[in-house]
Amino acid sequence: MLKVMNYIVDAQREFLEKGLRYLRPMILQDVADVVGIHPATVSRVTQGKYVQTPRGVFALKYFFDGTIPSSEGQQLATKSVKDQIAQLVREENPSTPLSDQKIVEILQNDGMDIARRTVAKYRDQLQIPKARMRKRI
Repeated sequence: MLKVMNYIVDAQREFLEKGLRYLRPMILQDVADVVGIHPATVSRVTQGKYVQTPRGVFALKYFFDGTIPSSEGQQLATKSVKDQIAQLVREENPSTPLSDQKIVEILQNDGMDIARRTVAKYRDQLQIPKARMRKRI
């Protein structure tokens, strides 16, 4: 368990220091390859375990997430992308809320390769209503 935890801390150092935007995507196989154990063992080791960090307490499973490709060829963590979507919605003008397509354009300008339906799916998962439902006069 100590080897797995050391790898997670090393891999996620930027996240721990700077925040969610810097969360790196990671899969069980990544850890297993470096530590030298089977991915199922990594899963068992991280099941039901938590870590206290400067950013709060997280389940070790929190660090294993899906990915979104970036235009630079890197991979971005799904949680990081969801956080950026939520931040865009929080900062939007209530009288002219951002559509899913406008969010896509903003994220693509930031270097993310993301589809409109993916933004809609993440927005739904974050329980953020559609733009027309967020509009306030």
